[in-house]
Amino acid sequence: METIELFMWGYQHYFQSSAQTEAKNIFSKLASDLEPNVFLVGVLNEIQDDCHLICMEPEDCGYKPSEFAEVKKLAQHFEAIDLERDVLHGDPNAQNNYEKHLKLNALKTAVHHIVDGGCEYRNIISFCSYPVLVEQYWVIVVLQFNRDTYLAQYSLIKTKFNIFTINTSLLDATVEVYFEHCAKALGKPDPGSGLRNIFERDSDEIIFAAGKKLMYTPLAACGNFGNWHRLFEACNTISSLNYEGAEGIGRMWLSKRGHPNLETTLTLLTPVKLQNYRAVRKLLEMTTDEICLLSDSDYIYGLGNIKGSYEQRAEDLFLVNFTKHYTWELLHANHVMMRVAYRQPELPTESINKHKFETDVKRIFPEITPKEVSRLWDLVLEATKQKHGTMVVVSSGAKEESNRLKNQATVIKPVEITTQIMKVITAIDGAVLIDSTSNCYAVGVILDGLASDKGSSARGARYNSAIRYVETSQYPCIAIVVSEDGSIDFVPNLMPQIPRSSIMEAIEQLRKLKDDKNLDWKKFNKVIDFLSKHQFYLQPEMCNTINSLKREVQATGERVGPMAIQIDYPDFSPNPEMNESYFLDE
Repeated sequence: METIELFMWGYQHYFQSSAQTEAKNIFSKLASDLEPNVFLVGVLNEIQDDCHLICMEPEDCGYKPSEFAEVKKLAQHFEAIDLERDVLHGDPNAQNNYEKHLKLNALKTAVHHIVDGGCEYRNIISFCSYPVLVEQYWVIVVLQFNRDTYLAQYSLIKTKFNIFTINTSLLDATVEVYFEHCAKALGKPDPGSGLRNIFERDSDEIIFAAGKKLMYTPLAACGNFGNWHRLFEACNTISSLNYEGAEGIGRMWLSKRGHPNLETTLTLLTPVKLQNYRAVRKLLEMTTDEICLLSDSDYIYGLGNIKGSYEQRAEDLFLVNFTKHYTWELLHANHVMMRVAYRQPELPTESINKHKFETDVKRIFPEITPKEVSRLWDLVLEATKQKHGTMVVVSSGAKEESNRLKNQATVIKPVEITTQIMKVITAIDGAVLIDSTSNCYAVGVILDGLASDKGSSARGARYNSAIRYVETSQYPCIAIVVSEDGSIDFVPNLMPQIPRSSIMEAIEQLRKLKDDKNLDWKKFNKVIDFLSKHQFYLQPEMCNTINSLKREVQATGERVGPMAIQIDYPDFSPNPEMNESYFLDE
């Protein structure tokens, strides 16, 4: 049985593991590549001879307790410079609670200062929870993300409006709700001891609560500090209502009345309460691209639109865009901050991943120039706007293929197409056939090809025909399939490139574990888990080496710790589609 060297409480490992799982479940629904990582930092409340001053869970979280040796002194520094430390409360109990809050908030800031040091160079961004006392330790949950992914999402700058703390993005609000639930779980007896998840709400409920919180931000900008939950609910309800059979589509500006960048075209003598949903839905029918509803978040007081040059740094003018039935968006300065569909908030996403498109195209057509890639991207992006679906095939043999398929296509004189032309030629059934230089050779192409085991009966004819064609084509090609339901697929859907060194480092770790007399099963399981997730990239010789080392490590473990619980991992086998192109140049 493994012992806990940096002991805080008996179930700390289970709590951390559950917190990690919860973070993965929640944040993967917002963005697939946030890569959330969770660990715990424990700061001893009162010095005791048999207790470590600093504890970490897991112990191999990437930080050492020695890095936090001066955390209490650092916390005292942050407390001393806190601008709110001079606030006084008339009630002695309130004053004591406030001073305690300042101390704990300073401890949180100090831990974050240490954790975040150097994170930028590791492409990590860190967040820390408010400390909770568990037995002898103030426990702080640290949540880290891929920095580039996190910062790629639009975010406001202001974190406060008057005395109120506000959220700057849906991600920011979700982190806050996540920490609230961590604190609640830590406050229970023996946190992590139950067999169930530590959170009482599922991931959708967490994100739903975060969406509500984010809507406090435009409320604060409107100067409306009451009825916090009503704006989110109002937008949901209004978006769900039809008017004479038509779904609600239109826009509504949110700001204080008299905002210098709003021009009122029509003024309602009797403003309509925002909670009068049917009346608001009726007014929404009057809106156009040039005319929007004007609201102070409490009432609809007129119709109008934006004027002049809006000072974005003011962050006091927001737009709610009702896009279709039960779907709406919150925008600031033309940036979508949140999309809500059927009451469930989500981050805005590109209909097609630009980075993946560019990297896949470069791998399929090695000679393509950056300018040609950019031109293809613009064309494909235009094609994705076709509501009835379409398909674009980019082939190095487009000229030859147009001649071969001439009896089941409309062959045209080769022409370098523009986005305007793409909009027209994707309006008919069949695929558009172009080469990597954006020259089009045929439209309305009915593709051929042999049946493939990669096809799916759950997918439509367009997707399966793309699979058959690409699988049997003698020319390098890629098909972009736009389905009627809005989904977009690349065929082939290439796995991302990774550095070969990451696989070799994992193999080297197995070698070290094989020779380790004090075998750490946690490290072994972690290495095998990494290799399992990257099994596609394992070449035959790698698989043979890994399988051999795996068996030796397990045999060593049986000798040094026969009572330990072992997982019987299956042997690794190579994927026939793997080749050198899936490794990055290093």
